[in-house]
Amino acid sequence: MSRLAVAWRRLLPWLQVLHLHRPADLALLWLPLLWGLWLSAGGRPAPATVATLLLATLLLRCAAWLLLGLANAGQGHAGRSLPALLRALPRPLALALALTSLGALLLFAAAGWPTLITALGATALGMAYLWIRRQTFLGELVLALALAAGSIAGFTAAGAVPNKTAWLLYTAAVLWSTAYLTERAALHLQQHARLGIKSLTMLFGAADRWLIGLLQAAALLTLWLVARQESLGLFMPVALAVAAALGVYQQWLMRGGTDQGYRRAYLDNVWFGIAIFCGILFHYLCRLQGHC
Repeated sequence: MSRLAVAWRRLLPWLQVLHLHRPADLALLWLPLLWGLWLSAGGRPAPATVATLLLATLLLRCAAWLLLGLANAGQGHAGRSLPALLRALPRPLALALALTSLGALLLFAAAGWPTLITALGATALGMAYLWIRRQTFLGELVLALALAAGSIAGFTAAGAVPNKTAWLLYTAAVLWSTAYLTERAALHLQQHARLGIKSLTMLFGAADRWLIGLLQAAALLTLWLVARQESLGLFMPVALAVAAALGVYQQWLMRGGTDQGYRRAYLDNVWFGIAIFCGILFHYLCRLQGHC
């Protein structure tokens, strides 16, 4: 076996415990953040600010997965190969949790105290999720409230006070994230039932895909209000139409209630968020070039 293969085998468990091998959920942190940054900075956010916030949210995500892994390890649920790693290396994992958390908070502080306070509030909601998911069926909503805080951080990092647009954007991000998390929860119903974890998918049963559709429709309506508030041009309506088409496609994917359908749907929901960012991005690129 080559040295590269040996190194990969040693690195893979750490990538798994940090969920860096499955980064789709990173879109829930990065995309609302980018929406807020571009809108608050008029399409010209400082590159250093963008890089700082993207790295900070990446570290915060790593810390969250470490915390979740440590919380689940005692119940035998942290992925196929991870419980052994968690039991064998509790101190290195705890140290990694401390370092990633500290690194994230320092980077948020570098972006300004309002941004740090926003990040701390989102972190508190994320930690509350670990308890709430066992008490009520609204765990996905609480987690979405935490994940969507990036849209507010985008405004504060650009030196802007969160205004009506910021809160409309936050509302849209909450709705979009809740739809994503509901789709993802459908893939883990048996695991969640065994661990005593509740979810919106359990509450709505076979009607969960209609809840997802309603959440996405509400998100689109809220984003349309953002477009009107900021006088976004042609590209944003096109982006909303693309996102709506993706929502319809997800309904088609979920129609059979299969795991494969829901897995493809929640991955497709990332493109829903990317379409919105492209609408915002292209509007400002067009305006900066003097064509809009």
